[in-house]
Amino acid sequence: MARITLDRPQSMNAFNREQRELFREALLAADADDTVRAIVITGRGKAFCAGQDQHESAAMDAAGSAARIDSYLELYEVFRALRKPVIARINGVAAGAGLQIALMSDLRIASTQARFGMTEFKVGSAAIVGSALLWPIIGEAAMKRLVLLAEIVPAGPSLELGLVHEVVEDERLDERVAEVCALIAGWSPTSVAITKAWWKEMGDELFVKACAAARRGHAANFASGAYSEGARKFTERKRA
Repeated sequence: MARITLDRPQSMNAFNREQRELFREALLAADADDTVRAIVITGRGKAFCAGQDQHESAAMDAAGSAARIDSYLELYEVFRALRKPVIARINGVAAGAGLQIALMSDLRIASTQARFGMTEFKVGSAAIVGSALLWPIIGEAAMKRLVLLAEIVPAGPSLELGLVHEVVEDERLDERVAEVCALIAGWSPTSVAITKAWWKEMGDELFVKACAAARRGHAANFASGAYSEGARKFTERKRA
């Protein structure tokens, strides 16, 4: 097992450029290691990942915004192509891009302290890739509610929605993740890799469409000023 920990606890492990790059490198290294049978992703502190760092968003120009979208989509391509099973060990809030990372994981095991939200509208962003990831997992109606209301959903109701596979008491989270990894370690790595490649292929058409829509949509949203203004207001609320 390789454990990758998102490590910006002072920002609830929100993604900035450095963390995206480090995360991508860690994923590739774990996938290339033949001794690793499963990859576990978690967050340090009380959060799994609160999404995009809005301080970074508020300071971006159009070129920076376009480059960031590309960096996320490249990260997601790496994530989707991993040969090893990925388990999201969700210890706290998973929102926005953090929820997207959890949704792309093969298994989502959550603590009772976990919470989930696709909260893009709260910062003036558009929910494009997030909608595409949610739809096959929880269905159209639940996806639209989660996006339009920007709700933060506790662990129990998230299990009922199908957002997560299991919810366990916080003190049992590591034990349960270890049990799952031990089971997976007994399977043929070749069989698992072939199956994962097929899972990726099954979702390729929707993902390619989502990437194209994300590049178009986020560029238009940035040009409108909605995202910069939303990010600025969010950071001002946090400072207040």
